[in-house]
Amino acid sequence: MPDYLDGKRHTLHGVELFFISNHSVFTSIFSMGFLTLERFARNCTPGPGYFVERGVFDPVSGFQTGTGKIMSVIAVLGVFLRSILSFRGLIICFISACVLLGSSPAEADTFKVIVLTDAAGLGDKGFNDVCWQGVLRAKKDLGIDAQFLQSREQADYASNITLAAGRADVVVTLGYLFADSLKEVAPHFPKTRFIHIEGDIPVQNVASFDFKSEEGGFLAGLIAGLFTRKMMVGVVSGMDIPPVEAYVSGFRAGVKTAQKARGQKIEVIVAAAGSFNDPVKGKSLSKAIIGRGADVIFRAAGNTGIGVTEAVKGTGGVYMVAEDLDQDAQIPGRVLASALKRMDVAVYGAIREAVEGRLQGGHRWLGASDGAIDITEMKYSRQLFDPADLQRIEKAKNLLQNGRLTVPKRYGEVDSFAAPEL
Repeated sequence: MPDYLDGKRHTLHGVELFFISNHSVFTSIFSMGFLTLERFARNCTPGPGYFVERGVFDPVSGFQTGTGKIMSVIAVLGVFLRSILSFRGLIICFISACVLLGSSPAEADTFKVIVLTDAAGLGDKGFNDVCWQGVLRAKKDLGIDAQFLQSREQADYASNITLAAGRADVVVTLGYLFADSLKEVAPHFPKTRFIHIEGDIPVQNVASFDFKSEEGGFLAGLIAGLFTRKMMVGVVSGMDIPPVEAYVSGFRAGVKTAQKARGQKIEVIVAAAGSFNDPVKGKSLSKAIIGRGADVIFRAAGNTGIGVTEAVKGTGGVYMVAEDLDQDAQIPGRVLASALKRMDVAVYGAIREAVEGRLQGGHRWLGASDGAIDITEMKYSRQLFDPADLQRIEKAKNLLQNGRLTVPKRYGEVDSFAAPEL
């Protein structure tokens, strides 16, 4: 085995490299196309970086992946194209060729799934982490090879989808912001199956899923409204896109329902961060809402929501309702509940269908009646609620699960929403 594949760090041409294994990447290279190669040549300036099993690489282009496999390709190509003009670049080119040519037959036979995330990446305690749980379950049950590729900015989406499509049997794109790029790229890879979460992609080889976020928002708003002592609650949202609008609209409808049950007016403060990846802003917005008198905050902001959690944790007498993932244990007793959006179930089911050759393109809406929207058991906070309010929450869940309650998903629909009698 060449010494540059010995699992140790080596510095060449100012670049610190850590090669874990070699990989066949010819399909990726050619599928990327001229424009993608040109982008890497322009942006991937050699600089400090390394490859590890978890695969972190952060040159000027700022790509990141869950394993070293994809990023080995990107980084080596970038170094190759950038270094070829220099004499010492010949050394790098030689290493590039060795890595690109290496491949194991067993790896080539494994069903490959590549997940693309936005800038928030994994560890957001919400949307991306929920979807990744479904992928990990598929890896365990079905024996797939699962990787993830994190984009630094929206301009990278199309090239990242292209790269992944040339390497994987299935590409999973997470989030509404991928929709336009996926519509553009997917038709060029008819043999690759795509799974998309949030947004309708009318392309034959794309199975897309949307979730009735407004139903989860409704339950969050109902809980916040029934609990608040100061008759003021808040929301910190990420970007103002349709799924987030649905969350916020549903939350307002839930508060409106709690207001009817309590016979008292409850004020709702909404603050948008404009980003899913800005915990600092999430924290400052939360503090501002708390400063105005709110004692419950609903976080609907992805990675930005980490700042919301920090603000609540650091302020006595303030509580939170979390989104997407069960986060009740983050601050036991002060996370009143988590609005669950079971994207993991959709992702797992779609991957299983793809492995079995049964995955069909098309768009699907999933909600409480499908078991895709729910709330946690509130095991840390139940004792804080009046038994009658707990019954109201259960009744609201039953109405949603039985399809007997339609919740507004647009801001303009909230005022006309008729709050149910609970």
